[in-house]
Amino acid sequence: MIFGVIAVDDYIDILLSALGEELYAFLGKDYFLSLHQAGEALSALSATLTDRQRALLDTYTDACAASASAYQAVLARRAFLLARDIYR
Repeated sequence: MIFGVIAVDDYIDILLSALGEELYAFLGKDYFLSLHQAGEALSALSATLTDRQRALLDTYTDACAASASAYQAVLARRAFLLARDIYR
């Protein structure tokens, strides 16, 4: 922030933060059911793996989560910028 002016990234970060805080209230049962099923499947699969296989699976799931998070962050940021351009 320079001389009381909010930079473009600052207000987008504020909007993204607010969106993230309220997001779970808008996610439906399909989301939570799928999340539960994925967790159950991962637990069952993990129980059958060797330590090395489990480490590889952990690396894979961490990478998937990180890439999905990065994609969602860019998508949300671009959506805000597009909406700003449209409503100007």
